[in-house]
Amino acid sequence: MHGVKATLITGLKCRRSLYGSARGWHGVDVTALRELRRTADLSQLEFAALLGVSVNTFRMWDSGLRPLPVGVLPRANVVVLEHARNSELLSLDQLARELGVHQRTLRAAARVGRLAVTFSVCSVFGRPIRLATRAAGQAFMRTHYRDFGRPRRIGSPLPSVPPDYHVYLKRLRRQLRFTQADLARRIGAANKAVIYQWESRKRRPSPVLWQRVIGLERRRA
Repeated sequence: MHGVKATLITGLKCRRSLYGSARGWHGVDVTALRELRRTADLSQLEFAALLGVSVNTFRMWDSGLRPLPVGVLPRANVVVLEHARNSELLSLDQLARELGVHQRTLRAAARVGRLAVTFSVCSVFGRPIRLATRAAGQAFMRTHYRDFGRPRRIGSPLPSVPPDYHVYLKRLRRQLRFTQADLARRIGAANKAVIYQWESRKRRPSPVLWQRVIGLERRRA
C-alpha cells in the first residue's frame, strides 16, 4: 500500500526494516554483503570472525537492521579473497615452494599429524596424494617448524589398520548414522569416493586416516 512503511516484527516489538528505507544506497550495500557471504559459503559466525567483529554486530548488518559502516564492504571483499586463497588445497610440493621449506619437511609433518592434510582420491604408486591449505601450512610454520628438526618423542604410534577394516567402517557408519560423504568430511578425506573404495576393499586406509576413524568412535563412546 502506498505510503505504508515496511516493518520487521521481532519478538513483541516492531522495528522499521532498513530494506524498506528510502535510502537506496544502503539497501544495495546490505544486499551486497549478504550475497558476498552466500557466494563464499560462509556462516555469519565465520564471516564475523574474518572481519574481526562480534557475531551480533554482523547479524545486524546482514539482516539490514543496522546501517553498514563505510569501508566494511570493501574490507569484506578483501577478507573473502584471502579466505578463499588460504583455503585452497595445494600439493605438498607446491606448498613447500611457497613456504620456502623442503618437501620432505612437510611430508614428515603430515605423517606425524603436525600438518593438517586432506587425502585426494588419486594416488601415486598406491599411496594417496596429500593436499594441504595455505592456512594449514602457515599454522605449521608458526607452531612446529622451528623445532621440527629436533628429535622429539612421540606419545603413541599410529594404529595399524585391521584386516577387516571394511566391516568396521560399515558398522561404524551405521552406528553414527553417517553417509559416506559425512564420514569423508569428518575425517578429512577428499570425498565419499574414498570411503566407497575402503568399504569395497579397493583401497586400504592409511594409518593417519584410520586414527581419525577410531577417534570418531572414541568420541561417540
